[in-house]
Amino acid sequence: MRADWMSDPLFWVLALPALAASGLLVQMVLSLFRCCASFKLRGRSVQLKWWMIPATSALCVLLWSLAALYAALVA
Repeated sequence: MRADWMSDPLFWVLALPALAASGLLVQMVLSLFRCCASFKLRGRSVQLKWWMIPATSALCVLLWSLAALYAALVA
């Protein structure tokens, strides 16, 4: 593995969407503990559905796996 994988722009192209999806997942999980079970997305309130948390967590796993795989194989 190269020592400068953090400065590689392609790594950040893969890692930034993963980071955004992780933030969205945290908002969804925290909205479970509010009275309305709604979270903010682009300034609008979105009502949480039963499938949103599993789908977002699967997307997070996929995106973080791609970023980690790229960082590991870019040697």
